[in-house]
Amino acid sequence: MSLSPVNTDRIRAVLHGHDLNFGESSEEELAVPTRNAVYFWNTSNPHILQLRAHWRGIATDDAQFASLVEQVRRCNSTRTGPKAYLAPFEDGRRYGLIAECDIVATNGLSEAQLDAFFETSMSMMMGFFSDLEETLSDFVTWNEEEDHA
Repeated sequence: MSLSPVNTDRIRAVLHGHDLNFGESSEEELAVPTRNAVYFWNTSNPHILQLRAHWRGIATDDAQFASLVEQVRRCNSTRTGPKAYLAPFEDGRRYGLIAECDIVATNGLSEAQLDAFFETSMSMMMGFFSDLEETLSDFVTWNEEEDHA
């Protein structure tokens, strides 16, 4: 098993292999926009590969904030991944939900390890977001047609 350092070039290859559209968020981070979230592949820490996703649902009042807090608590206490947390927007009045998966990459990752991390992390996050959209349907302000516009 050949281990290689993880960098954006390797992540680009994985994303191309899955026919995903993506862009550069920074020199060390690639962004993959989807219908309900934006996924960020961050290679800035040479010891950790991070996949972080920002769900499109936004809490704009106290009741919605409480609903997100409950979903974060539920995710972190019942799922093995992803790890979920809330993040305030710049206005300090609205909050979004972030989900994150990390893998130790100090010695690099093999192609099989990188592919497995992609598959498991993406499926855990997508499953979590799907459950969120079912539970918090009032947060869903986007629709399928937006993808084709």
